[in-house]
Amino acid sequence: MIVDGKKLAQDIIKELKEERKKIPKKIRLAVVLVGNDPASLSYIKQKEKVAKEIGIDTRIYQYIDSIKTKELRKKVGEICRITYNRGIIVQLPLPSSINTQVVLNAILPGKDPDVLCERNLGSFYTQRLEILPPVLASIKYLLEKYKIDIEGKNILIIGRGRLVGKPVSLWFISQRGTVITANSKTKDLEKFISKADIIISSAGKPGLITGDLIKKEAVIFDTAVVSEDGKLKGDCDFNSVKNKAGFITPVPGGIGPLCVVFLFKNLLELVKNED
Repeated sequence: MIVDGKKLAQDIIKELKEERKKIPKKIRLAVVLVGNDPASLSYIKQKEKVAKEIGIDTRIYQYIDSIKTKELRKKVGEICRITYNRGIIVQLPLPSSINTQVVLNAILPGKDPDVLCERNLGSFYTQRLEILPPVLASIKYLLEKYKIDIEGKNILIIGRGRLVGKPVSLWFISQRGTVITANSKTKDLEKFISKADIIISSAGKPGLITGDLIKKEAVIFDTAVVSEDGKLKGDCDFNSVKNKAGFITPVPGGIGPLCVVFLFKNLLELVKNED
């Protein structure tokens, strides 16, 4: 089965539009952007489009890529104190010269729909947070919608990043899955791929997962997005995998559109829980 993330996202957007109508407050998503990375600008445009559909304002706060960690953290703190900015996201990745977590920690927990500040991460890791990181929320939604069992399954998570690998690994462990975490440099990665019932990949290495490696009817969540030869690709060699996998999220058009709508679902939840 090939997941049509765009269609599923539109169904959720309809629900969020109705939810938004019940909230009388002005809602604005503030997006902090450092530099002019084309991929980041493309992601922000997607968020602006969905925000408009739902009835949420957006504002971009853009800074030069030579900005220092201390100054950017201060700017994020100031943005948080603006009442109408009900949610704040920092578009990742930031330049390597910046301490990313220090900047993310300036986001107030009640305005953090991406679940990236340390206080929200702590609540998430101890299962006390009411929202989930958008990528994880998207995966959980698909697992429930298509009734994919987790208990007792061999689950391979490729990648160790803050957006996918770390939160997804912990959540699957809590769901009684048999979890193995790996990355693109793991020795004998092919052996782990061949034994996995469920694969969540975010390595950013096109062609990493091929049809000859995977188990027949394997469930694959390809969450990587890389631009190669002018095309967006994931970790899977899609043409060789699609007829052997039992379930796969394509790139583009799979997990990506769902992540955007779950970001806004989180934002509405945070607004409803405001003091």
